Amino acid sequence: MEVDAASFSHRLLGLLVSISEADFVSFDLELSGIPSHLPGRKKAGRDRKTLEDRYEETKEAAERYQILQVGITCARFDYLANKYILRPYNITISSLLDARLDIERDICIQSGAATFLLNNGFDLGLPFSKGVQYLSREEAARAKQMAYDRLDKKNAIEDLQLKDEDVDSLDFVRRAREAITKWKASSVHSLDITTHTGLPEQPLIPAISRFEKRLVHQLVRAEFPDLVSIGRSECIRIIDFDPLREADNTRRLKNRVKEQIAKQTGFRWVFEALAKGDIQQADPFHYPQGTSGYIIAADTHDVKDRFDRTFERLKKHQPVLVGHNMFTDLVYFYRTFVGELPDTLDDFCRELHKLFPKIVDTKYLATHAEGDLNASPTLQEIAERLEKQSLPDIVTHADHPKYHNKQAFHEAGYDSLLTATIMLRLSAKIDAERQGKDILPAKLNAERQEKDTLAAATDTQSEKSFKSALEDQVMMEDGREKVDEPIPPPPIDDPNQPSPQSPPQKKKKRNKGKKNKPNTAKQPSERRFETRNMFDSLRELRLNPDTDDPAPSSPSSEENQPAEATEKAEWTPPSSSWQDEPFVQDTSAWVPIETVQRKPMEMIPPFDSGFWTEFGNTLRVFGTREAVLKVAKWI
Repeated sequence: MEVDAASFSHRLLGLLVSISEADFVSFDLELSGIPSHLPGRKKAGRDRKTLEDRYEETKEAAERYQILQVGITCARFDYLANKYILRPYNITISSLLDARLDIERDICIQSGAATFLLNNGFDLGLPFSKGVQYLSREEAARAKQMAYDRLDKKNAIEDLQLKDEDVDSLDFVRRAREAITKWKASSVHSLDITTHTGLPEQPLIPAISRFEKRLVHQLVRAEFPDLVSIGRSECIRIIDFDPLREADNTRRLKNRVKEQIAKQTGFRWVFEALAKGDIQQADPFHYPQGTSGYIIAADTHDVKDRFDRTFERLKKHQPVLVGHNMFTDLVYFYRTFVGELPDTLDDFCRELHKLFPKIVDTKYLATHAEGDLNASPTLQEIAERLEKQSLPDIVTHADHPKYHNKQAFHEAGYDSLLTATIMLRLSAKIDAERQGKDILPAKLNAERQEKDTLAAATDTQSEKSFKSALEDQVMMEDGREKVDEPIPPPPIDDPNQPSPQSPPQKKKKRNKGKKNKPNTAKQPSERRFETRNMFDSLRELRLNPDTDDPAPSSPSSEENQPAEATEKAEWTPPSSSWQDEPFVQDTSAWVPIETVQRKPMEMIPPFDSGFWTEFGNTLRVFGTREAVLKVAKWI
């Protein structure tokens, strides 16, 4: 699903709902520059760098370059359909800022990265014309503090110093001072100061320059503390100082600042949902976003309730974050939407673990010591080797069919969809093989053994050298991989198409002989006592449970008794209160819950299993001496 600035407000709630319900979320980035092509960077020698060295150069690149596109795929297992449903999103990101926030952002595009993107059909103008804007946590806090300090007059404004030769400016200040002094003695509510104040001739259209506005503000601040100067486009308005009015005006201006920050937050709403952040830091239904509606478009009457339910789910459940060769992407992700990167790699790992307690690198899954894939498979190679694997059953949601109609090479949304598919198939395969389950039919096993034998016979020393050179050339740079050839994505989930696991139901035949059946319906007089009400049930209750009444009287016998006998009956108090009786759960109507026997590889290992204790929170970082980065323990 394509998301841009125009559709963001309409897609945001659905995207947040998908994240809150997902088992895991895979992501991928398109960048305006990569660490391997930093200006002045020395070419890699024969000695590999350490993880700390790699972090330093990636940190420098993330502080210089921006994210142009974010791909997100939300994966969830549907227990009714027994399949994984994927929802891919492709979101174009804009680095432009609202000028009213008083903060700036340098935008850098690397020539090599630009050439690469253009050669692969990427529109470099799209992020600036239709991209979703964003504001990092640090930028939002700084913009708010600067605006609040200005409104609270905590920032001292430097006064303009006029010289004797500034005749016109000195004359303007004199005329403004005389006009204010004369106005204070009158009963007029306000005074407008313009360029021609105090002159005998006034123009038809009043005007005042920005320099003259500063002079008037400075004059009122220094010589008339009991007055207030208000800037207007054509004048400076002078009014009496009212503490209550000024406090209310300051409050309204601060709310306007919060509104501007909330609108500029943009894609960081999505980041906060992934990082279990506070997506209710501002009311997304209160601030209008230009002509595109509110931050979250209120298309239905229950949209606020949906958002509240989503927020509650996100507080209790944070999906696992998945990426492929994701070290570089994680550094950029943090720098773009959080703020300044920590100085050391250890500090970065600690801060990253606070944001994303559980992350999975599919590159490490494919290159772990016991894997059956070669030492440096690319994203393309991994996807091709797992393409014919039938389980787990994976489909793309019907509302996200974009990648079934076009080949989207080097597009973040497509790569995130591919990463989610690899995550499902590869983790299920490794787990099944480790448990010694027969995951493939005998025919496929024979074919695989034949291929392995053929590959072993033809794998000469030159091929090994080529693989090693390819690893050093591709992986030593920054480890970012893209797809260059078409790979079939998961099929679209069509709810109208019957599932192959459940045969189509036969249509029921109408009973044409129904009219010939005898009418056995009871007469109204016979059905009169069949309907039971509350009083009928109360009559059957025994007042004294210890009596040996063989059976409760029927409703008809109670009603047939004479009225006099009923009136003379005495009530016998119970031997003990019902409150003193111990609670006994009635299990007579309980039925056992049917447990589904899962096939091998039908589902990936549960995220609380020991499988992820080994493979989770571990990143593959090629081109370094350590090659593996353990971010934190999987808890």
